Amino acid sequence: MLSGLANFVKDWGYIAVMLGAMIEGESVVLTASALSAMGYMSIYKVFFIVFLTTVITDQGLFFIGYKMGTSWLINKFPKLEKTRNRVFKLLHKMDIFFIFSFRFIYGVRTISPLIIGSAHIKPRRFIIYNFFSGVCWAFVSCFLGYTITDYVMDREFNTMPAVVAITGLVIIFSVCLGLFLKFREKKINQQK
Repeated sequence: MLSGLANFVKDWGYIAVMLGAMIEGESVVLTASALSAMGYMSIYKVFFIVFLTTVITDQGLFFIGYKMGTSWLINKFPKLEKTRNRVFKLLHKMDIFFIFSFRFIYGVRTISPLIIGSAHIKPRRFIIYNFFSGVCWAFVSCFLGYTITDYVMDREFNTMPAVVAITGLVIIFSVCLGLFLKFREKKINQQK
């Protein structure tokens, strides 16, 4: 028997996946990926919807922050000031690495693009990192939900998905390592 969230995703299908990807909806994405492993949905459609929705949503939030700042948001929701300050601190400390990785940080994912925009990061720069971060986040989220469910159902890893997964993880790790090294080199050059 499926849980309430699984029933919601199963009943609403790809619309639920889109809504889940718009907000901090890892649980919806993982559930949709698990349902894909069970044959209820297409993992390719889930991945595409998750990727496209998260990139468009975060790009929109970035431009809102770029044009309007964040003070209007803090005036309406004063409790967000602490989160905003935390995000600014992370952004100034880690710059590119934070832009690439904010999707993976629970609690700051939704507000981060607004704040990054309000810091007047160049739009072109954000677009590039937003795209690659969206690919990685969609891949990791879909891969985990699908693979764990597939393993639980079959009690074994299928060879082809394992090869694709390992290749994807190596690519993601390489990109993250490259970004980290570039960030580190930039910091070292600034200190000289």
